Amino acid sequence: MMKKYGLSTKDNRKVKLNRLEVTGNICGEYIEYTISQDYKNISGENMEGVYSFPVPSTSLITGIEVNLGGRNLKAMVEERDSVIKTLKESQEQGINTLALEQKDDEYFTITIGNILPNEKVNVRISYMDQLTYEDDTLSLYIPSVMDPVYYREEDEEEEELEEELDFYLSLLVESYSKMAFKSPSHKIKVEREDDTLSKVTVTKGQTLDHDFILTLREEHPQTAAGMGYSYYEDETEKSILMLKLVPTLPDIPVEYTTNYSFILDTSVSMEGFKLEEAKNAMLIALRSLEEGDKFNLIAYNEEIYKFSPSGKVKFTKENLEAATEWIESLTTREGECTFEALKDAIREGELEEEESTIFLFTDDSVAEEDEILEYVRTNIGQHRIFPIGMDTEVNSYFINRLAEVGNGRPEFIEEGERIDDIILRQFNRIHNPQLDVTEIDFGDMVVEKTYPGTITYLYDREPFTIFALVDGVISGSIDIRGVVDETDYTMHIDLDKLEIEENSQLIRKVWARKRIESLVEKERFARGVEEEQIKEEILALSKEYSILSKETSFIMMETIEDPVMGMGLNKIVPMEMTESTMKNLARGYFLDEAAYSFDVNIREKMAVTGLTHKEAKMAIKYDRDNLLRILAKNQQADGSFLEIGEETEGDILETTLRSLLAFLVGTETTTFYLNNVSKALRYVINTMKKDESLITERNYMLLRIAYDLAEKKNLLKGKVRDVNKELVDYISDMKYRESLEEVSDLVYRASPTQKKFIMAGTLNITKSYVENAHEIFELDIRKNIKNIANLAMAKAL
Repeated sequence: MMKKYGLSTKDNRKVKLNRLEVTGNICGEYIEYTISQDYKNISGENMEGVYSFPVPSTSLITGIEVNLGGRNLKAMVEERDSVIKTLKESQEQGINTLALEQKDDEYFTITIGNILPNEKVNVRISYMDQLTYEDDTLSLYIPSVMDPVYYREEDEEEEELEEELDFYLSLLVESYSKMAFKSPSHKIKVEREDDTLSKVTVTKGQTLDHDFILTLREEHPQTAAGMGYSYYEDETEKSILMLKLVPTLPDIPVEYTTNYSFILDTSVSMEGFKLEEAKNAMLIALRSLEEGDKFNLIAYNEEIYKFSPSGKVKFTKENLEAATEWIESLTTREGECTFEALKDAIREGELEEEESTIFLFTDDSVAEEDEILEYVRTNIGQHRIFPIGMDTEVNSYFINRLAEVGNGRPEFIEEGERIDDIILRQFNRIHNPQLDVTEIDFGDMVVEKTYPGTITYLYDREPFTIFALVDGVISGSIDIRGVVDETDYTMHIDLDKLEIEENSQLIRKVWARKRIESLVEKERFARGVEEEQIKEEILALSKEYSILSKETSFIMMETIEDPVMGMGLNKIVPMEMTESTMKNLARGYFLDEAAYSFDVNIREKMAVTGLTHKEAKMAIKYDRDNLLRILAKNQQADGSFLEIGEETEGDILETTLRSLLAFLVGTETTTFYLNNVSKALRYVINTMKKDESLITERNYMLLRIAYDLAEKKNLLKGKVRDVNKELVDYISDMKYRESLEEVSDLVYRASPTQKKFIMAGTLNITKSYVENAHEIFELDIRKNIKNIANLAMAKAL
């Protein structure tokens, strides 16, 4: 059962909630909102109040305020060390303190103090969050915080229980372009001032006893859009530009033949989730390779173990099967030799005289970090190293520096986060166009700072937001110049044509949050004086904008109105909280983190089912996202999907068609699986070309549905288009050409919804598959690939 948030006594008796108000501002893909609740103690006796509230792990708390009995308690952001010192002194002197505790993943409580009979209490919690963006649609989740009737006692009069709760929700939406609003959770009213400014309210008679969900779909998606905020500082006008880009890069046909080394730390500290996650990541990574690629696997503890002692092997069905068995058999042992494993991978590349991409999975804090970094710097050549730290206790300085000298990019994974998303994204980038940025020309604008501070790459079809602090006004144009596959390319953005919405105040706070994020990342590389300077800048930004960071924490300021003096008297009230609670309150995930999408899936599951956070985590394994990951992990080297025991081309084609459609039939983004989809499409098309008897009306219709859905999702690349044209030409000479062309025309004319139901009818897919999901997971997955695919398709109906 879902936790009930709100105000209660220490013995868990609920206090009557009279009014709930949610107000906020959405600016582009960011939001800040406040949940305000009015309570009244109608018990006839004193109460010690405890307020329970959620903090979704994608959010940051930007304010806590309590009003009761002429007292005002307001959270202030102060230096963490100073807060800890003040707290210790208060405890030693016996001064009363408040307490803020973390009870569960997203469940926090704060003590309010004594509440007199008939006394009213107002609690205000403010959050800052980032909306998810998938398939031209932004999604917002505001957590449930109440149950309509909180206080029940046998002697309570019936009419008191039947009082209607006063609930109000209002969101001001400043968008890049005209949006279509929908809410699957509540009835809403939308008032538009113009295409980019709207007000969303909830109609009367509703409550927030379940999450509020709002989707905002772009009616006309743009490759570039922007917003700005102007203000004065020392009588000088300044502006902050927030520029959102979704680049569509030229599809330049390039034959990618890449060599990979996967290095896995199997020391005892990797025991448990870290080893299993890393093994899963390697299995998915292998299935993202293409024909012509070569690879090797290295595991190490006190010794080094190689999948192929003689060097890299070709990516074939036989080698993939052997590698899968080798990975699954790995276990942990004492000892570590990270340096020797890296040397081995680099030397192997030198001997073969071919560039290599090296992935390192480790949680180790190495002793000889300087020697390793110097060796890599001297010997890396054209190789690239992507180090992945398997928890936050890993030496982040070493991981970041290794990525820097190794021409790669670092990643950090914590328990519960999805490493497979990172791997899929990296391979999607490797096999598709990217813009290697050489220059960003802001024209006549004078730009002080940007976020990110350095922009090295823009990836095909991946949303990317740039922030720029400008002296003066936002105007003119921006040119982003670079190279796409050795071809010069310029992305031109005419700011004067973007109709940039000015004075979106939230942008300034978002800018500060992003600057803090950038500085925290920069701090990972720093040592000594530079590290201290970065800490001071993080502290200053955090305090100025009331945004918690790793350097700060909350302390409460109490203001008591003095009726005689006619003014408020202030005093500091320390708030007890553990180091881990401070850390978790200060942390919010961002869109480019693996945990973000996983956590949003959990929140959506909680919203729809009413499960707790932990229950939702378990239920996620039956969801489409996880089903697609299982399919991806079981794709064959040639792009096909098959079950153990399937040998005929007809059976394998059937399993592949079902699995391919499973990836494409849903409404969620499938960009991560672009390579899986491309390989499966090429397999299906080439198999039909090879065996004309398999080109039946049914099979061809399913292929055309898959191809059209992939086209709509922008997942078709040159190789797939080429083999598809060859198949169409081949069919034009077949005996049954007319009937096949009629099938193709039928699919072409069908809407996406009609395609979905044609597929379901053809494959006999019904929602009954969903009811028996648990039975599939009790069997050997490798013998039930078709059932996994059927379940994934049924989930999309």
